[in-house]
Amino acid sequence: MVTQIGEKRMHLHSFVLKDVFRRKTKLVVAVLGVVVAAAAIVAVITTFSAATEGFHEATNKFGANIIVRPEIESIPLVDGYTSMGSLYAGNNYIEESDIPNIYTIRDNASLSVVAPRLYGIAELQGSSVVVMGVDPEQEMNLKPWWNIQGHWISSENTGQPEVLVGSDIAIPLGLKEGSMITLSKDNISIDVQIAGVIESTGDNEDSYIILPLATSQYLLSQEGKVSSLEVRALCTACPVEEMSRQIEGVLPGMEARAMSQIVQNEMAIVNHTKSSAMAVSIITLLVSTLTVASTMLASVNEKMKEIGIMRAIGASDTQVVSMLFFEGAIIGIVGGCIGFLIGTLVSFVTAPMLVSVIPDPMWNLLLPVVGICMLTGMIASLVPAKRALGIDPAEVLRSV
Repeated sequence: MVTQIGEKRMHLHSFVLKDVFRRKTKLVVAVLGVVVAAAAIVAVITTFSAATEGFHEATNKFGANIIVRPEIESIPLVDGYTSMGSLYAGNNYIEESDIPNIYTIRDNASLSVVAPRLYGIAELQGSSVVVMGVDPEQEMNLKPWWNIQGHWISSENTGQPEVLVGSDIAIPLGLKEGSMITLSKDNISIDVQIAGVIESTGDNEDSYIILPLATSQYLLSQEGKVSSLEVRALCTACPVEEMSRQIEGVLPGMEARAMSQIVQNEMAIVNHTKSSAMAVSIITLLVSTLTVASTMLASVNEKMKEIGIMRAIGASDTQVVSMLFFEGAIIGIVGGCIGFLIGTLVSFVTAPMLVSVIPDPMWNLLLPVVGICMLTGMIASLVPAKRALGIDPAEVLRSV
């Protein structure tokens, strides 16, 4: 009995395959609908993923989005009823030895750059200038858009200290790469060589002299101390406000302030892109389902006599429905495979134009996309199956 049922199913499936290839035009139309949906889904997801990666790289150029500074308490000064301003109290520096604690926060994987800075005032040719000590490697990652006439300073102590000079200082004094200058603070004086001149950025750095952190600590007599930390976090992976609270937890007495406007802009771009991608995917999937359903319904109408005869000679409702489901699954699988390839190729063309990145093939999407397309084909078979079950075998036989 089981063998007979299996043979009937094999016969029905063979019948479906022959019928599908016999109706090539309608098969192409149905498969094309699935191909369009699958290609759109794959192209959107692949392009969106590439855009997200490119977005992470691009946002790294925005600079810091968390600023860590010593917490300062403001004490108002009042003389009778007259305000005399405020007195600020608190530690003005961060201990350099405490900086590694920042990497112990729960969301440490989202830390992209942690750049320490030490600010101070020094003398250059009889005038006061702002000096900024930095970790050259971290600062270079934080400010990749700086155009430098010369080269970056090195974090390694190779003998003669090197500095970067802002354009507002370099141009009036005629300084350039290789020039020697002397910086002094109180009783300390150091000779440094200019590694490069920072072209105008329109920011404070235009009037800074930038030194390696260790050199600035020696010049300013602040060994082991920094003024602030500029943190670049991958804020698409975690809430930056929460990261700020975590940083304050591991650095007591410090204030970690999130640059909320940058964060909001980043998240708005990601969410908008994601919403658009999902909308396109859903719409194309619905269109594909309707296309397959209408094609298969037309097929059932054409095969009313065949289905009626099959039911008259003993084909059960389950066998008839499974035949249509099998046909829908074939259309979905073929369309899904072709659509995946076309969608991947489309993403290779559109992604560089839209998001300026070249995506990699997402082979992990192949099985899910084919599975969704197969399910779509089977769902599209529901209406034709209901129509087929409504065929009266007796009426069909009378018309033969």
